[in-house]
Amino acid sequence: MNAEDQRDKALSILDARLNNLSKLYKQCFLSSGRGAIMVYASDVIDRDGPKEYDYRTKEEILEVFDNPSSHQSLKKMIEEYDQKKEGVMALITDYSNATYFITFKLI
Repeated sequence: MNAEDQRDKALSILDARLNNLSKLYKQCFLSSGRGAIMVYASDVIDRDGPKEYDYRTKEEILEVFDNPSSHQSLKKMIEEYDQKKEGVMALITDYSNATYFITFKLI
C-alpha cells in the first residue's frame, strides 16, 4: 500500500462514520476553539476513528508543520472554514509522513 491508497482507505472509513466525525468536530470546536483534527491514517484504519485527543487548536496544529507552504495552507484553511458547516483534518500516512489537509462537510 502506498500513501495515496492508505489515504483513500482512511477517507472511505471516515466517510462511513461522517455522523460521528461531525459530532466530534463540533464538540471539540465548542470546547477548544478553532483548530483541526490531526489523525494518522493507520489509526483510522486500525481503530475506531478519531477521538477527542486528536483535535488540536489552531496554535497546536500549526506548530506541528514547519514547511512554510504547508503551514500557510493549513493556517488559511483553519481561518476561513465555516465552523457550522465544515471541519478541517490533517491526515498523515505511514508512507513518508505524507500529509493531506482536508475539509469535510459537517452533518
